[in-house]
Amino acid sequence: MNLSPSATSQTARRQKAPLRHRLGPVLPALPMLAFLALFLVVPLAIIGKTALSDPEVSAALPQALAYAADGVPDDAGFAALVADLVEAKKAGLMRPLARRLEYGVAGGSAAVTDLARIADAELAAQDPAAIRLAVTGSNPIWSQPGIWQAIDQGAAPWSLFYLKWALGVPVKATPDGQPASDGIHDFGTIYLRTIVISLLVTGLTVVIGYPLAYVVATSSGMIGKVLIFLVLLPFWTSLLVRTMSWIVVLQKNGVMNDLLLAGGLTAEPLPLLYTRFATILAMVQIQLPFTVLPMISVMRAIPPSHVRAARSMGAGPVSAHVSVFMPQAVPGIAAGALLTFVLCLGFYLTPALVGGPGDQMVSFFIARFTNEQLNWGLASALSLVLIAGATVIALPLSRYVFRHSSGRF
Repeated sequence: MNLSPSATSQTARRQKAPLRHRLGPVLPALPMLAFLALFLVVPLAIIGKTALSDPEVSAALPQALAYAADGVPDDAGFAALVADLVEAKKAGLMRPLARRLEYGVAGGSAAVTDLARIADAELAAQDPAAIRLAVTGSNPIWSQPGIWQAIDQGAAPWSLFYLKWALGVPVKATPDGQPASDGIHDFGTIYLRTIVISLLVTGLTVVIGYPLAYVVATSSGMIGKVLIFLVLLPFWTSLLVRTMSWIVVLQKNGVMNDLLLAGGLTAEPLPLLYTRFATILAMVQIQLPFTVLPMISVMRAIPPSHVRAARSMGAGPVSAHVSVFMPQAVPGIAAGALLTFVLCLGFYLTPALVGGPGDQMVSFFIARFTNEQLNWGLASALSLVLIAGATVIALPLSRYVFRHSSGRF
């Protein structure tokens, strides 16, 4: 049966209509999705690529890699090494190679630099035995297995080298091939410190913030407006300014020590600054609004009649609050705690300014490896581990929040 043109167009419109209806609710969110793709997904992909990228050795020493798997090679392996270094010098690959070998073996950078001084076409044209003598004479490390193990580690342009390093797996060796201990960061302790500080700050903000959120949520008129203004007031001040103010308060001749001395609570100024106490105190003050605001949102949606009904049935004020009001406020508590905990995991500025060397968290080392040591591979690997850890910890709690929020946000 042949359809008229008008019937054909109507049929096509009916087929397209469901697709438009399905896409309609998504269209307003397209700018946000594009923003997330550009500033979240793309940076995460770049971080992942950097953490897995390991091209320095394979690019600079393609021939020598064939001899590195069995430890110290024969004369032909040393000849291949010199030939590779001659080409690497022309291509400008010496500095990345030296830095990468230093990550794998103590003294690797010096070994590459020393050999680069004598590696030229004239040396490459000599007898392999003579080349071996010249190479080992430039730096004795070349006659030991450690540096060849480091070369073999970088045989592929993609590897788990930096991720293993970030997870605390020993990746650096001494020249004789034994695991090195000098200059190794105890990342396991650093991760544990980060989690412990984040949990302490989260717990304190919940304990301090719950009564405040309850008062704000149940107050009306001018009192409620003033309280919510005080909660939002810290957002009007820079994080750096708020952190620096704690230095003024906590230093030996600061406000807190003056109050302690004036009250006779201590005979001399206490070392409050650059301690774990200072780090947690400053972080609690900074993170408190992030914990309180989700609580207020949920508490305001709880009908007051629920508590009044419990009171009318004989429950006391505390019993009615704990058995009726608090269970309904749990999604807000969980949301505030989740937001605070995730933000604390990535805290950098406050621990760096008011904390001591033993109070620095993972983000401090990420910034250090990025800006000072230029070890972007390790910094990216630490970032991936931190993101993965935060996701594993936060995902169950976030699912609980969304399942039990009941539209209260």
